[in-house]
Amino acid sequence: MSQRIANFIAQTLAQVDDLAELKVSLVALALLDQKIAPAPFVTEDELMAHPAIFEGLSFPAIALRPALQRAVARGTLLCVEEGKRRYFANDDAGRRAAEAITSATAQFAGPPQPLLSFLARVAREIERLEGIEVYQPAPDDLTLLEEFLARGYSEAEIIAGVNEALRDLRPPGTPPRTLRFCLRRLEAQPPAAPSEYYRTIIAGASALPEEISCLRERLGRLPNGREYQIVRSAAGLFGAHATCQTLRRLPPSQGVEGLLALLFEQEEAALALQRCHAAEEKALRELIALYEASFGLPPTATIVEEMRALWPEISDLTLWRAAFRYAAERNKRSWPYVKKLLRQPSPDLFVPAPVNEAASFAFEEYKRRVNRILDGHVAAQINALATRITDPAHWRAAFDKAAAANALRWDYISAVLADAPPDKGANDGKRTSRTARRERTFRRKQVEYTDEQRAAVEERARRALEAEQQADA
Repeated sequence: MSQRIANFIAQTLAQVDDLAELKVSLVALALLDQKIAPAPFVTEDELMAHPAIFEGLSFPAIALRPALQRAVARGTLLCVEEGKRRYFANDDAGRRAAEAITSATAQFAGPPQPLLSFLARVAREIERLEGIEVYQPAPDDLTLLEEFLARGYSEAEIIAGVNEALRDLRPPGTPPRTLRFCLRRLEAQPPAAPSEYYRTIIAGASALPEEISCLRERLGRLPNGREYQIVRSAAGLFGAHATCQTLRRLPPSQGVEGLLALLFEQEEAALALQRCHAAEEKALRELIALYEASFGLPPTATIVEEMRALWPEISDLTLWRAAFRYAAERNKRSWPYVKKLLRQPSPDLFVPAPVNEAASFAFEEYKRRVNRILDGHVAAQINALATRITDPAHWRAAFDKAAAANALRWDYISAVLADAPPDKGANDGKRTSRTARRERTFRRKQVEYTDEQRAAVEERARRALEAEQQADA
């Protein structure tokens, strides 16, 4: 049992009172355990394709999302919506991944509300110190604030830097000083808690990570704080190698905005390919077991490879079972023969074997007198009737009657047989038809009398006895 499922059972299972939520939670955790990504996730499409969801939920297309929402509300899963909904396990790796994706994708949707609120505070501080009614932020003020926050400067340090830069009175007749002016003064001193971006890019105290070197080659310059954060988050989620490969595929005009979306698409494609390989391997194991059960020996390595190559072309497991059964019944235990049947199925391939002598007789009569090809559905109906009508003479009579009526069709023949009485001993198979005819000929049917008939007989006997006594007297 995996650690995620064990934690779910130990900490959360007792609180779950909804069957759909329980099924979805267990399937999602099991799928997450099967993935080897640093921060694995599942999508609704993956969950919907799982048999436990598709066949186990009533109206799965409707019930899946509410069950996922309950699992997220309970804390079993984390949901990140970036183009499509992705669900992470609520553990350390999942929380880091969700925070990184949320932080990176927030850049594309516009400035986050906390950053706008902080800019408004800085603007009020500039208005107070400069003695102006309204400070109109410059177009790049948000970018500047974001950059300095990425370097590790706290909001308190930025406010203190604005106060320090505007401490001296502005000369009369000069325009109000801007946020850029204040931050240029603040830049002269390092932040109290420098970020990784500051130490690596601004101070140059750390070696450039592989993905940042790749980004510098692509941009022709060092990245800013936003670009650094996006690329480092991508490397943390998908690995440095995958991030570098994807950066080289991005159009030059796109920057790094489409990096995460492209990485998600690549991982989903890779996972789909893995699932396809896993399905092929599962099918191959079933084919090997079918070969052993039919022929009594395991297939050779060459035959296994031929099976693997033939499966994408013929992926109907029912056809494989019928071909192996057909070959085994005719004692042709040969893989080339089975392979020929798979590529050119015989009409008799899906015909079931006769259940008794009457069914065997009916099969041959049908092929000879009705149709040269015995349909599998007709054969199944013949087998069903043959368990009730075991005397071949009844079958011959039904075929003769259909021929006399010029109606040699199975529907007519089956109607004639349905009206025929069942043979005695048809179920136990111990008494022959001759014994049954003998019993019908020599055994007298027992007569049952009603109470009224018995009373009438007794009354007639009494009167006859009285009449006989009177005559004697």
